[in-house]
Amino acid sequence: MSRLKKFTRSLLSGYLALGANIFYSLASVPLAWHYLGATEFGLWALVSQLGGYISLIDLGMSASLARILIDHKDDRSNGAYGSVIKSGALVGLVQGAIIVAVGMALSELAGPLLHIQAELRGEFFWLMSGQAALLGFSFTLRIFNQLLFAHQRLDISNYGSAVFLLVSLAAMWLGFRGNIGIYSYLIGQALLMLGTVATNVIGSLRLGLLPKPGEWGEISKKQFRELFSFGQGMFLFSVGSQMINASQTILLTRLLGLETVATWNICTRAYTLMTMIVWRILDYSVPALSEMVVRGEREKLLGRLRDITVLMAGLSVAGGTLFALCNTPFVHVWMMGKIHWPPVNNVLLALWFFACSIVRVHTGFVGITKNLRFVRFINLVEGAAFIGLNLLACRIESMTLMLIFSLACTLAFTLPYGLWRTQKYFGMTRLELLGWFRPAWQLAWRLVPLAFATWWLARDLPAIWRLVVNFTLPGLLGAVLLLRYGLEKTLQTEIIEKLPDSIQSVLKRLIRA
Repeated sequence: MSRLKKFTRSLLSGYLALGANIFYSLASVPLAWHYLGATEFGLWALVSQLGGYISLIDLGMSASLARILIDHKDDRSNGAYGSVIKSGALVGLVQGAIIVAVGMALSELAGPLLHIQAELRGEFFWLMSGQAALLGFSFTLRIFNQLLFAHQRLDISNYGSAVFLLVSLAAMWLGFRGNIGIYSYLIGQALLMLGTVATNVIGSLRLGLLPKPGEWGEISKKQFRELFSFGQGMFLFSVGSQMINASQTILLTRLLGLETVATWNICTRAYTLMTMIVWRILDYSVPALSEMVVRGEREKLLGRLRDITVLMAGLSVAGGTLFALCNTPFVHVWMMGKIHWPPVNNVLLALWFFACSIVRVHTGFVGITKNLRFVRFINLVEGAAFIGLNLLACRIESMTLMLIFSLACTLAFTLPYGLWRTQKYFGMTRLELLGWFRPAWQLAWRLVPLAFATWWLARDLPAIWRLVVNFTLPGLLGAVLLLRYGLEKTLQTEIIEKLPDSIQSVLKRLIRA
């Protein structure tokens, strides 16, 4: 199966899983709000974020293991491939045990530190302990997901995720109906995790991704050194990324309380889903790009990285514009007017989304090359600057200030550094690299005025009609403008030629018009 076919299959199945995720979010949030209220909903959001920090015990080993498997998968006979799998499985087992221990400790200590109300600390203890146990279990068997990743068969994981998200939602609903309360979340997460792990194990075995007898090799210090050397850099990179993208919840919990955390979680839910839509393009390209690096296909690598940058930049402009227009009326309709969210926050998130999308491509590419150098520290620098600015402000008076700090730090640190590393790797001039963003600019100066005019004309309509108008007109025209101006000719042609003939003819007429 060709790289493009594997990528397409993984991407389309990824969007199927994302569709299930969107349905899950749209249904679970108002459901939980109805049964739990703002405070307990905020408590679960906090536990989820703390789970993300506990996962940093991974120490970058997931990314390291998946990338090194790609180095050896083409030749299993020398035992290196099997040795990497053995080493990774052993590390996962040890890290799973550590995660459970750390999670239990946090369940006791974090409540007073984060000023969680005394009457909620019992619930916090059991939620945190349960979350840690589930994470620990998933780590012990994560090697099977990394095998699917290395062989570009993430479609298997995606199908399992789509199915078990719906199972998780049904279990949560039954838990709420059965008066289990906030622990219904934990039951749903348990079914989701068990189901996806089982899917990965069965998929890997049926595809024959494990070595045959005689190909397993031996666990060696050399393999551990290779895994931990690359993993150490990825760990530092991941810690910084967590500080940039997940510290908002913890800061808001301590400074403004769980009700504000609930507002943040709900009003940024569409933003999170938007990042999943666009960033999956790079995520599912990583195995193929890594294979190009391993095989020395430099010209093809440059062309594909440019295509990914152009496509993600264009989608970020279109998606960010729609988000800025639609998020406030969407939240109003979704939560029946119970949540207030200033429209300026949507604009700031849209700008940050564009910057973060470009950062993700170019700092992610550094990881693909395995030549990390200072990239392992750049996220830490940005994260420390972001947290420091918030602490210097003494007290966050609004979430708007936090978003301003987020955008400013990304523009100052990771964005210029990531672009510079790509420029140096390919020996490009700065002007050549900036040329990759010409299509995004061509799209932005056409789409943004249209969006502003639509917002102005619909601003006094009821929320449901504002949502319909704001999404429909800029959305439909934005899709055509994206295809016409937001993509280069070669990429535009390649995308259209992959579609059915009837759709091809319609799109070509629209572009000409």
